[in-house]
Amino acid sequence: MAEVNLEFLQDLIKDEEPDVIINYFEGAPGSKRGDNYTSMVYRITLKGTRRHTDPDGSNATQEPWESSIIYKCLPESIHLRDAFKSDVLFCNEVAFYNKIWPALTSFQNQWEGLKTPFKSIPKCYLAQSDTVVLKDLKRLGFVMPDRRKGLSIEQAYFVMKHLAHFHSLSLAMKCHNPEDFYELLNVKDGISEVFFVAENEDYYKNYYKEAALNAISMVETELQHHPKKDVYLEKFRRFCCEDTFFQTMVDLVTPKEPLAVICHGDCWTNNFLFRYVDGDIAEMYLVDFQLARYASPALDLAYVTYMCLEKPQRDEHLSSLLEYYADELHKRLMEMGDEDSVFYTSLTRDVMYEMLQEELKRCSRFALGIALDMYPIMMCDSNEAPNLYETKESDSPAHECTKPVWTSNEACRRKMTDLVVELVDAGLL
Repeated sequence: MAEVNLEFLQDLIKDEEPDVIINYFEGAPGSKRGDNYTSMVYRITLKGTRRHTDPDGSNATQEPWESSIIYKCLPESIHLRDAFKSDVLFCNEVAFYNKIWPALTSFQNQWEGLKTPFKSIPKCYLAQSDTVVLKDLKRLGFVMPDRRKGLSIEQAYFVMKHLAHFHSLSLAMKCHNPEDFYELLNVKDGISEVFFVAENEDYYKNYYKEAALNAISMVETELQHHPKKDVYLEKFRRFCCEDTFFQTMVDLVTPKEPLAVICHGDCWTNNFLFRYVDGDIAEMYLVDFQLARYASPALDLAYVTYMCLEKPQRDEHLSSLLEYYADELHKRLMEMGDEDSVFYTSLTRDVMYEMLQEELKRCSRFALGIALDMYPIMMCDSNEAPNLYETKESDSPAHECTKPVWTSNEACRRKMTDLVVELVDAGLL
């Protein structure tokens, strides 16, 4: 935060708060250890005065003013920055805020029939190669779910609705304005796949090898007295095989038409913020677009259902959650089209739902691959997570000194085992 000063902050808010003068600021970590892995996040409190003047220019008065912003920057540790590819992730998020979201917003504004435009993305004051500055939603009453508890069913339905509305924008734009849409994906200043590309395989081989060993050990412990232990473990080990695992993930993130959309890419609890009124959810926001990708919408859906929900929740609600998503997606597409639209003719609601069902089955393996890394992250104690705010460096290369979170607590073992058993029993693994 060395470059943050009063002049920098004043310039950030000048359009939104032209009558405010900032005379004090203070920064503090904006996330707990274990809640964030690819960037340092600070909450900067701003204090100053707001000037009020009557329309005729008389009776100027001043009153105290206070606000706050969220300041994201690269980890100070060069090794952590390199290991998590933070520079590339920042480029992706910068592309989202500077190019993707403005283009989708502009496209959305063309449709007068859109009853409730999608606006659940935080205001971005600045996005550049090493810094992203956002409105602080906590000040507006938004809260983050507990990463260890995951989502409630009410929260899950809210997330599905908002993902449907978000996905609908890129799907409709691709249909009605394909030339401008595909320009959003150019390699120069568009979004791109960050992790699962073939050239990263050697870089991440040891990382995922260790993550897989941890996961297999957890499942083996949980199933030690299960009569089908060998069946489940054999299929899981085959999936985790280091000769094929990474290519499987590369294949799964490859866009599959016609439903490919701009995905959020990192749909876990820490990237959903909710505001409550009288105990009920009134609003939600999606945050953190460092992993935004052009891919199947089912990748986001698989992330939510398999990372954020427990098996009993999936057993009872998975079908209805997917139905709800399909209904919301198709309804929004109808509001951004006409009777000649492909969404009336060939991609009807029922056709789309059937395609999404098959896509979610295919992408369940992606969720399992993500779980190797994410379940320990979600269930670990804070002191088991990397400390992004440390500056001490190792002499080893980044890809050798950075290891996956290694935890085997009971809750993590159960989640991992439930997912393996569920996919094997469903014939998906």
